Amino acid sequence: MAFHEQPLCRHDMKKRKEDPGDAKKARVREGAEAYSVSHRRAGVHRTGEVGEIYSAWDLKTAATRVSEGLPVHVLDTIQRRLDLSNSELAHLVLIPPRTLTRRKHEERLPPDESERAYRVARLTEIAAEVLGNEEEAEAWMKEPNFALGEQTPLETARSEPGATLVERLLGQIEHGIPV
Repeated sequence: MAFHEQPLCRHDMKKRKEDPGDAKKARVREGAEAYSVSHRRAGVHRTGEVGEIYSAWDLKTAATRVSEGLPVHVLDTIQRRLDLSNSELAHLVLIPPRTLTRRKHEERLPPDESERAYRVARLTEIAAEVLGNEEEAEAWMKEPNFALGEQTPLETARSEPGATLVERLLGQIEHGIPV
């Protein structure tokens, strides 16, 4: 039965001899699938590259890939998408500038640096999806935000709790909740 054909009240469900829990579960499942699909859209980025879609990874995949170390090119992707200098990128992912320069000549990042890079890449993708495009996401991520205590989302996202705040804020924006 399609979502728009679902009975609207329990009385209607009794006529059709369906379990009210099944209808509710189906609506929840359809909503979750729609959310999942909307957050897994791949796309061509501003620079034309097609890359990993970090926001599409489930937690198990993310944990495995981060512990193995992400490819170093994730740093270039973040730098390009957010139009950051080397020193801004180093500050954002908490890597000393000289170490960052050395890392760019290696194949993989260590797990701790991978986690910080993943966090920023994922939030940037979510922001682009919620705000409509990468240019809007870049501007929003760099603009001080009242809801974040006048800090920029990038500055706030330097820690995991801060990244959670930024993600919640993006969720509120996506759902039209005043922030």
